[in-house]
Amino acid sequence: MLVALVAVAFATFFTGGPTGGAGVVLLPAVVLASALGCLAGARLRAGWLVGLVGLIGALLFSVLALFAARFGDGLSALSSEFGSAARDGWARMLTVGLPAHPDADLLLIPVLALWLAAFAAAVLTVRTDSVLAPVLPAIVGYVVALLLVAARGRSLLVLTGLIALLALVLAVVRASRLAAEGQLSAVAVSPEAAPATQPDAGRADAGGTSDTRGGGAGGPARPRMGAGRLALGLPVAAVTALLGTIGAAFLPIADGTDRFDPRDHRHPPVEISTSLNPLVQVKAAHKATAARNLFTVQLSAVGGKVATDRLRTVTLADFDGASWREDGTFVRSGSTLPDGDGLAPAVGNETRMEVTVDTASGPFLPSLGRPVRISGASLDYAFQPDAGVLAVAAPARTGDHYVLTARVPGPTDQQVRGAVPASGPAAARYLELPPGMPAELQDLASQVMGGKSSPYEKLTALEDFLRDQANYPVDLNARPGHSYGALKRFLTGSKADNRGYVEQFAAAFALLARAEEFPSRVAVGYLLDSRSSSAPGRFTVTSKQAFAWPEVALDGIGWVAFDPTDISKLGATPPAPSDDRTPGGEGAAPQAQTVPPIVKPELDRAAQTGGGGAGGARNTLLLALLAVVAAAVAVPVGIVGEKARRRRRRRAGTAAAQIGGAWREVRDRLSERGVGRSRALTADEVVARTRALRGDAAGERVGSLAPVVSSALFAAAEPGEAEARHAWELAAAVRQELHRSDSLRRRVVAAVDPRPLLPGR
Repeated sequence: MLVALVAVAFATFFTGGPTGGAGVVLLPAVVLASALGCLAGARLRAGWLVGLVGLIGALLFSVLALFAARFGDGLSALSSEFGSAARDGWARMLTVGLPAHPDADLLLIPVLALWLAAFAAAVLTVRTDSVLAPVLPAIVGYVVALLLVAARGRSLLVLTGLIALLALVLAVVRASRLAAEGQLSAVAVSPEAAPATQPDAGRADAGGTSDTRGGGAGGPARPRMGAGRLALGLPVAAVTALLGTIGAAFLPIADGTDRFDPRDHRHPPVEISTSLNPLVQVKAAHKATAARNLFTVQLSAVGGKVATDRLRTVTLADFDGASWREDGTFVRSGSTLPDGDGLAPAVGNETRMEVTVDTASGPFLPSLGRPVRISGASLDYAFQPDAGVLAVAAPARTGDHYVLTARVPGPTDQQVRGAVPASGPAAARYLELPPGMPAELQDLASQVMGGKSSPYEKLTALEDFLRDQANYPVDLNARPGHSYGALKRFLTGSKADNRGYVEQFAAAFALLARAEEFPSRVAVGYLLDSRSSSAPGRFTVTSKQAFAWPEVALDGIGWVAFDPTDISKLGATPPAPSDDRTPGGEGAAPQAQTVPPIVKPELDRAAQTGGGGAGGARNTLLLALLAVVAAAVAVPVGIVGEKARRRRRRRAGTAAAQIGGAWREVRDRLSERGVGRSRALTADEVVARTRALRGDAAGERVGSLAPVVSSALFAAAEPGEAEARHAWELAAAVRQELHRSDSLRRRVVAAVDPRPLLPGR
């Protein structure tokens, strides 16, 4: 149970915690390792052999539980993946975003650690006289688990208190028993120590289940645990654990936010860089002679409608007065992508998007909304949690693909119109403006947005103001730049300067929004074009669809996109204005359009476009169900098998040992029907209880075996093989009588009853 609680701590590292996919693997590892440790510790005398059994068991369980899907790839591929996970598992656990998806390469280290801890604790319990030694493996494992999950910032105080309680109870029970036997030691460990006699090798007394000849009525009785010691020790252990847990609640680390985190001292070598600012590259993509097919995307679609009309590749949240730039930490992640700064959408549906790369175009990968899961990835990716940005750690190749599940904001019109700007520490970064902002820009922001009553009206007023082609025409040949000076020239300069492109419109909106206390950022990515759709939800995206737009964080909704750029004019190159002609006026020359305008797909934000999340939940539920079914089958089979093994062993050895084995076999079958297995019962008392519970016929058959056992134990001459065979014939008669008088249901219950396998009292 101690190591099972350690498994719960390890499981919090993964998505779903103890009830998720990780728990389905970790908890069975503890159970099987404990059982194997008890058997190996009791049956094997050589310490090296016990260790070898534990190591082989750990390897077999790890391969079968984690890498069974690779069996079809051959031994070489299986051993390579196992070796890679064993070699790099620790490093990846210290760099992956939390909570991590329970992938095999991440689960291997916790599985091995828990297996070794459970196996060692079981062996130390069986083979040593130490009070504290069996507790040490669990404590070491728990410390390791605490280090690994420190980044989650969650309190494990209650779990720590339970572990302390169980550790103290185990110490009290062992101390009481060992003190009664005169073998008490504190922490001394003697791995080669073994019971003086094998439990099935000796003889049984007439009244109990002792395995040695000296354990009969005339031999030394097995010492019992002192009731007084337990009556005093157990309450003391409980009170000590409770007071310790309550006292620890006042420590600074109790809430889990101030623990030592080894992740702080390991910086993964994930460096994502680009030679040019992504915002500047948008114009270059549109001015290129030919369009390049970049990737194909398949979005979840309902009735031909999709949840978004654009895909994001990068967000630019930091403005230094000269340029907007991306500034965040990328981390390697498992299938479940870690949470970010808390500005994720609170409303909306999960949307599934499958991406296939046609031509590599920089380090950033297409995403949307708030990414939550990624699967089937053929490329090495990293993730920036706060920005929700995916990037490749190694160059992407043609044909690379991945499946992304994201939560896309889908607020109603009423929710958007009533929303207020996001606030708090998470939003503070998106409100920062460097010194030196021109007063003209601040005045312009106040002029455009100041007269509106609601936050949403202010934002739409700013959007409409910038989209006015009469004042701010879209010009593919506009001067580049989005610094304070460039935006001042664009927004307040002459008519020749009031021309901009995507770069200027997106940057101007984000800057003016921040000036009015709206948390904003600039997103760069691609617009979807319905003309390039070959099937519902399927789009081919080209370099000519590059785009940038501002986003504003609204409380309870998340990041909402705005379009201050007139998308229908992305290819426009209007002539220079003259003194007698104003942009958009009657004398204005027609604007040249270098490429046809993009036609965005029809959106349906209310549709249930998701589906990826349910698949993950169904998989976890299926794994849990399979684990329950496997346990429901394996446990009864194991109980029946162990009873059969004991029966065979009891029929081996000397004649006296066989007769003692026959008596123990009868006592086990009787215990399945409610007759106690107490060692203190004499043969006559066993017969009397059998008569009372099972009738005279069963009592007579048990009574016929008792004299044979007593004679074998106390007669001067050793019994012969004939007496041994007779004893087992009488034992078989008892079993047949019990079987005859039982119903079918009672026979099945008796067959899987675990009480005969428990230590006798």
